[in-house]
Amino acid sequence: MTAPGRRDEARLRREFLAEAEELLERAAEAQTTLYRSLEDPDPAALNDLFRSIHSLKGAAGMVGLKGLSSVAHELESLLDAARLGRVELTAAFLGTVTSGVDSLSRILKRVNSGESDPDTAQEVVASLQKWRQEPNDSPAQSAPAPVLPAEVERMMTDYERHRFEENTKRDRGLALLALEFPLETFDLGLRKGMDEVGSRGELIGTFPGGVASDPNQMTFRLLAAFKPGVDIAAVAREAGAVSYEILRPVPRVQEPPEPRKPVAPSEPKTPVVQQAVAPEEAPARSVSNSLRVSTERIASLLALAGDLGLARWALRRPLERALASATDRQARFEAQRAFAELDRTVTAIGRAALAIRLVPVEQMTSRLIRAVESIARTLEKKVQFEAVTGDTEVDKTLADELADPLLHLVRNALDHGIESPAERRKAKKALEGTIRLTAETHGREVVFRLSDDGRGIDPERLIEKARSLGLIRPSDPDPVDPLDLIFLPGFSTAADVTELSGRGVGLDVVRSNLTKIKGRVQVWSRKGEGTTFEVVIPMTLVLVESLLVRCADVFFALASSGVRRTFTYDPAAVEVMDGQSFVGDEGFPLPVFDLATLLGLPGGVSPRKSSDTTVIVAEQGLRRAGFVVGAIEGMQDVVIKPLPDTIPRAREITGAAELPGGQLAFSLDTGLLLERVMAQPVTAGGGA
Repeated sequence: MTAPGRRDEARLRREFLAEAEELLERAAEAQTTLYRSLEDPDPAALNDLFRSIHSLKGAAGMVGLKGLSSVAHELESLLDAARLGRVELTAAFLGTVTSGVDSLSRILKRVNSGESDPDTAQEVVASLQKWRQEPNDSPAQSAPAPVLPAEVERMMTDYERHRFEENTKRDRGLALLALEFPLETFDLGLRKGMDEVGSRGELIGTFPGGVASDPNQMTFRLLAAFKPGVDIAAVAREAGAVSYEILRPVPRVQEPPEPRKPVAPSEPKTPVVQQAVAPEEAPARSVSNSLRVSTERIASLLALAGDLGLARWALRRPLERALASATDRQARFEAQRAFAELDRTVTAIGRAALAIRLVPVEQMTSRLIRAVESIARTLEKKVQFEAVTGDTEVDKTLADELADPLLHLVRNALDHGIESPAERRKAKKALEGTIRLTAETHGREVVFRLSDDGRGIDPERLIEKARSLGLIRPSDPDPVDPLDLIFLPGFSTAADVTELSGRGVGLDVVRSNLTKIKGRVQVWSRKGEGTTFEVVIPMTLVLVESLLVRCADVFFALASSGVRRTFTYDPAAVEVMDGQSFVGDEGFPLPVFDLATLLGLPGGVSPRKSSDTTVIVAEQGLRRAGFVVGAIEGMQDVVIKPLPDTIPRAREITGAAELPGGQLAFSLDTGLLLERVMAQPVTAGGGA
């Protein structure tokens, strides 16, 4: 029996992992903002990034993850140095920060897989420490800083002083806004004023004190900086300030306001503040409408929804039989109406349960944006990344599995697709290349398209390279679709081995990883114009549209996305070449295999001698094969549940689904079936 202390530790780890994921998502959003504002870095984004890493460091320390905490500590120190202006915020600096954040993500994955306290990458820690030691060679301040009231200057922190000097250097307008509030509601009024100032400019600091008009009032002064075009008087009015003092005029303002000008001199100060923030408006509830729920609880809810759906179908047939012989028409009508309502409700519950697992595709794009920025710098290429995902959503588990394939495709586009500035100039293209990602929902599938306007793919070069690598036999004709060659294991057109290319680990990994999540990938290209990869995945793997087949009295479910077609054949028409059975299909020889024999079921025979004549055609790219089954039971949405590892089974059986009436159907992975039966070389028509 597990000790209470260990149960608490396990619970704390789960809560930590959920919190850490949120913190890294916030960090990624802040990084994206900083990448886009390098010319004029957004201090709020830098602060958000700093706070996220600081919170992650503290949370890691609470659960005893010293390795993770040490990386977070170094990254936090580096970001703090940047906040204080001791390290210049450049693209190279952000690249180092990105490496640090990615290192944190990798450590978290290892923690999630069960490691107690993973070792850290010392080279990452060393690179972060090195940056902190680099001197800041930014130019000296171009103008003297305005004079601040002595009591304000004494209260300023190093960070606030740095931001004051930085805004002076950038020729921003600077102002002190005075706000007064009743003692009982000062927190609400102050927050409203700070939010208003922060939305129109940069809130550098908040300082209590000053002469109040009433002993029951509290006074605060807000030091703020404003870009050209901002009306300080309007900001002061909206923030509820009783007065303001301009320390440095906003550039190009024609008539700066008089110092210490009252905002509403004809009315008492206190009522103005009370009208701006009424005490009864104090929030009594949480600001967020989100609720953090573990994936285990969601999985439990989905399982119950699936069981409810099975119970509905189990009820349908006996109810129909009972009603058919019922003599009471009114009772029969009411029973039919009640079942129809039950049917609608169960369907709605299933859809709602599935929707809980869905997350916006937009969450995945921040990592890709950072990858484009970092890799483009390494390759010395100019690239603009566009992401158009709208409100498209995908299952959280699938989103995690899709992240690496999409990142691989982005790297491929940057390394092989987008040309260098010199090449693009010679080709009369814009010096800045474009990579565009779109995501759309089509029925039960989500379609991603990643396009670039680069050099495109030369089919003849692909065929030549494939033959030189032995991926196409000398006697074989050229493949029907040469572009599909890029997905073969070991295929690469890179001449040299670099950090990104030439290691023989290529796009075959993308296709393999997508196959595991019932996805597929295709490619189109025009030489000199660009390339488009289309990735299609199911919206969710929990409820899968499947083709149900029966083989040796066992039911199997095959995801419809991996099945091309079905047909019947004549065993007498089977031809055998080199020990392999073939039948004609769409003008090409199709290798066929007896599914029962492959899976080790009793009664399996060769396709030539089989009494079964139904073939399902599984497809993956150019690879295609037929599998002889006993019968096809039709299409159905099924809830796939994983099987315990302790159950011995063929590798191609990945799970099981309960069918109406209590029957069990085993889930078959068509990609793994094809891997098992297909030979390495590819020929025209997808034969072996």
